Amino acid sequence: MSQLIIEVDSPEDEALLLELLPRSNARLIEKKTDSPKHHLKDVLETIIQSGGVGKSFGDPSEWQREIRHWDRVLDGREE
Repeated sequence: MSQLIIEVDSPEDEALLLELLPRSNARLIEKKTDSPKHHLKDVLETIIQSGGVGKSFGDPSEWQREIRHWDRVLDGREE
C-alpha cells in the first residue's frame, strides 16, 4: 500500500479525482484544505502588487552613507 499527497487547484478537478478513486480500489483517508494566504505564489503576488521588496528598503547609497557616518576615525588618520 502507498499513500500519495495530491494538490488540486479547482473543485472540478477534485470532484473528478474523487470519482476515479473507487475505480482503482483507492479511498480518501484524510482531506486537508489550505487557505490561499499560505501558498507561496499568493504571498509573492501580494509583494509584487505592493510595489516589490526594493521600495521597502529605500535608497541603498543613502543607507551606505549613513552607515559610514557611524564609523569611528582610526588612530593616526584624519577625518
